[in-house]
Amino acid sequence: MFKRLSVLMLTLCIVLALPVLAQDDDPAAAALAFLKTVQNADGGISNGFDPTSDTSTTADAVVAIAVAGLDPNAFLTGDLVNPLLFLAAQVNAGNVTDAGTTAKVLTAAIAAGKDPAGFSDHDLVGDLLALQADDGLFGFGAYDHCLSMIALQNAGAELPDGAVDALLGVQGEDGGWGFMAGEASDTNTTGLCLQALALTGEVGAVEAGLAYLAAIQNEDGGWPYQNPSDYGTDSDTNSTALVVQALVANGEELADWNSPQEWLLSMQNDSGSFSFQAAMPGDNVLATVAVIPAIEGVPLNAWAPVPEAE
Repeated sequence: MFKRLSVLMLTLCIVLALPVLAQDDDPAAAALAFLKTVQNADGGISNGFDPTSDTSTTADAVVAIAVAGLDPNAFLTGDLVNPLLFLAAQVNAGNVTDAGTTAKVLTAAIAAGKDPAGFSDHDLVGDLLALQADDGLFGFGAYDHCLSMIALQNAGAELPDGAVDALLGVQGEDGGWGFMAGEASDTNTTGLCLQALALTGEVGAVEAGLAYLAAIQNEDGGWPYQNPSDYGTDSDTNSTALVVQALVANGEELADWNSPQEWLLSMQNDSGSFSFQAAMPGDNVLATVAVIPAIEGVPLNAWAPVPEAE
């Protein structure tokens, strides 16, 4: 009886702590308090389009929770289920098989302090390494590939032969990377690839990627998905967040880039969530999980061991 009461009291403290933190003028805490309100009973987080929990979004949420200073293992529902249990269930069910999702779950497990070689009785590192294609790429293009490189770096695993060369081989003439080979460069993929290259010593490729980003930054300090684009070139939070993380990963001073974190903070709503664009106000789950690490100044490769100097 005492043990059950202790668990219930712990749960109550955790649930109540989130709104309290949100009142302390802490943007990340306010964003986490919003995420708590949209957490499903299975511990996962919806992507905002389908009410059911989404594996990719939940993995991103775990990273966001960790970088904001909370323990994802303690991000509990009323039934004492956390996002890691949801991710473990997806792994066990055979729903985590593609490179991009496997990479996200791997990074989430590491951010939460889990053993990636034994996450839900799976070796996520081995699972991911097995997905490298003959051309050196992971997944369907540069986006999945860079997520995979970042995850392997976070795990302290040596990048397999051909991984870096394959990425350099699909870099565009403008310095950026497109979602898939042959597609126009976009800020999301480029932001990920610059994070993946930050620890590789590929200075020329990084400088070219940064030049691409500098050329299409908007005056408000944010970035669009692409420019030119048939869908408009207004700044959006998801793109800007990934670019901010890329800048941080490569040691850039954000003040030299028109302080893009300030634009991100201007997009926060009273609920604690973040909007996708100024022209599309309102709670946006995907924007919220993307922005938290960016305003905290934490790149996706934050858990990677720093290479030893030669």
